[in-house]
Amino acid sequence: MLATLSNIRTVEDMIVAFEDEQHCRRLLEGMVWPDGRICPACGCKRSMAIAGRDLGKRRARPGLYQCSSGDCRFQFTVTTYTPLHATKLPLRVSLKAMWLMLQSDKSLSSVRLSPRLSG
Repeated sequence: MLATLSNIRTVEDMIVAFEDEQHCRRLLEGMVWPDGRICPACGCKRSMAIAGRDLGKRRARPGLYQCSSGDCRFQFTVTTYTPLHATKLPLRVSLKAMWLMLQSDKSLSSVRLSPRLSG
């Protein structure tokens, strides 16, 4: 994970590193849970992935986990209780935006950020 982040030197490197949603989720999970998943509600270190099953017209979200504690059973993702939790943007867009803002010498307005994210 750190090797992936440290190899990003240019905008082209960033686009390649954050092009796939599944890869972005694994990268974020490695940063948030370096020692394995932890339930954000109770702190239990045991959880299980919830498979993508059909729920009528909706599918379970990728990266959705459920706490294995019998008292908790909380369902969570890597973005639960973070600023990214309620966003509708894909993780790849959010990670690109964060990278661009961190690389900017001065502040980066949303007007200047938008064309860089859509390309």
